[in-house]
Amino acid sequence: MGRDLSSFADLLCRSAEQLATDVICSIMTLDGDGRLHLLAGPSLPDSYRTLLHGIPCGPRAGSCGTAAFHGREVVVTDIESDPLWEVARGLALPFGLRACWSSPITGDNGRVLATFAFYYRTSHRGPGEMERRIVETCVDLCAIAIRHHDAQTRVERLAFIDALTGLPNRAAFEEFAERALMSEAHPVAIHYIDVDEFKLINDTLGHRAGDLLLNEIGRRLKVVVSDDVFLARLGGDEFVLYLRGNDPATQARLARTVLEALIPPVEIMEHSFVVTASIGIALGRSQDGYLEELSRNADIALYRAKAEGRNTYRLFSDDMAGETQERQKLKADLRWAIDHDELHLVYQPIIDMQTRSLSSFEALLRWTHPERGPIGPDRFIPLAEESGLIGKIGLWVLRRAARDALAWPAEIALAVNISPLQLKQPGFVLEVTRALRDSGLPPTRLVLEMTETALFDNDALTRQALTELKALGATIALDDFGTGYSSLSLIRDRRFRQLKIDKSFVDGIGSCRDSEAIVRGTINIARQMGFRIVAEGIEYASQLAWLEANGCDEAQGYLISRPMPEKDIAGFILAQTHLSTRLNAAGRT
Repeated sequence: MGRDLSSFADLLCRSAEQLATDVICSIMTLDGDGRLHLLAGPSLPDSYRTLLHGIPCGPRAGSCGTAAFHGREVVVTDIESDPLWEVARGLALPFGLRACWSSPITGDNGRVLATFAFYYRTSHRGPGEMERRIVETCVDLCAIAIRHHDAQTRVERLAFIDALTGLPNRAAFEEFAERALMSEAHPVAIHYIDVDEFKLINDTLGHRAGDLLLNEIGRRLKVVVSDDVFLARLGGDEFVLYLRGNDPATQARLARTVLEALIPPVEIMEHSFVVTASIGIALGRSQDGYLEELSRNADIALYRAKAEGRNTYRLFSDDMAGETQERQKLKADLRWAIDHDELHLVYQPIIDMQTRSLSSFEALLRWTHPERGPIGPDRFIPLAEESGLIGKIGLWVLRRAARDALAWPAEIALAVNISPLQLKQPGFVLEVTRALRDSGLPPTRLVLEMTETALFDNDALTRQALTELKALGATIALDDFGTGYSSLSLIRDRRFRQLKIDKSFVDGIGSCRDSEAIVRGTINIARQMGFRIVAEGIEYASQLAWLEANGCDEAQGYLISRPMPEKDIAGFILAQTHLSTRLNAAGRT
């Protein structure tokens, strides 16, 4: 029980003993298992106080145990002969306790919270009228104090306990870790644990399934970590371990134990899937007292584990800190590039398989850094999304590409990539509409490509944006198809008109039967659903011929052309006849 409640109970007992004559007062609390624990009994012999700890209540469990069991007062005037004390009298009599009167202390719902008792050193002694008034007052005061304490405890529990998993939360972790780091010097370690692909699982199966999964992960972590490890849930799909010791080999073993505990398939809502996690570990010493730095290092190591394939762990090292600083510098340079026109577009043609004519150009963003040279989009696009720049960049791409496309023949469409984050931005569709209006490009010539991850975040803004873009007349394409978590379910979304088969599957044509089977099956299903199918990353004539034979509609890749600057497009369009001749010959080989 809390110190304040114990102090109050002790003072109440002493006050009652001063008012009553020759009594020894005690207050005992009742736990959820039906056992009594001494809260206060300042005049009881120390040895007897020890014996009272954890005694069970019951129909013949002495005065206090019986009063708690039945919820009514119990007056025993002779402990030596009363059957209610048959089991417990050997505890009381050696200390000269001959009689006992106990009253239950109840809560608002009538549940017994505790007992208030007067012991007497003479037999055949019961409560007098004055003693009854004293006890009634003390019972009422105790009930108020205990209810207040219980309410305060519940509030504190809500403040420091994660309601979903029952683990300590971020606030509890920070309070514990800061205290521990400021205590006596000892080596420490922090493990940051992040569930891989949790967002896809959560958004695909629903938040209820996600909550059940997190609860199961919390349960598994509690099973494998020892009692001297502080385990908490920081929020979302992030957990943390804090423990003494900074031996790298020991921490690596613990991390592997955690990863192995997550391997068995999880069965949730009729779905079975394997969960993995990434772990970042930071080592230090407690006398440094630097929780913020230690946490930051663990987070950096976690990012490295994610970047290097997930389902693994990494220990923080100084070179990781350098990489983080490098990322921050690159983000700053990206802001400068946006404001000083360092970004530019190139265009890669897409052809119709049947006619060998140009059907569209895909706008691809490039960045040439003045000191570092070309920086690939696979590197700077994630930085743009992390730093909130993707909306500004995406709008610039759309406006510039729409302006360029207006000079092309009317039958050639423009394909532009859209980030999932852009779909969430209020007013995104209005920005698309304005860009088309300002450029003069008809919406029917615009193809908006987005990866399937945009669909997993099934929020209202995303759904509404997709619906409005389709109503606008733009074609919505599902890009990089087959590389995500649950692709086939997305084909049922009638807002999509086009499906792009990812290069990773095209690469396997002619060498991998599994890839061929996946591509063939995807084409067959998509065609039946009314999709137009585009294969990207075609590099060899044999791939083109196989895709054409299996019903693919459009093709894109180095075999047709590498991406080109806008100034070269007019010449490329003029050379279409030569292109068609070359590709027809390639298709026959």
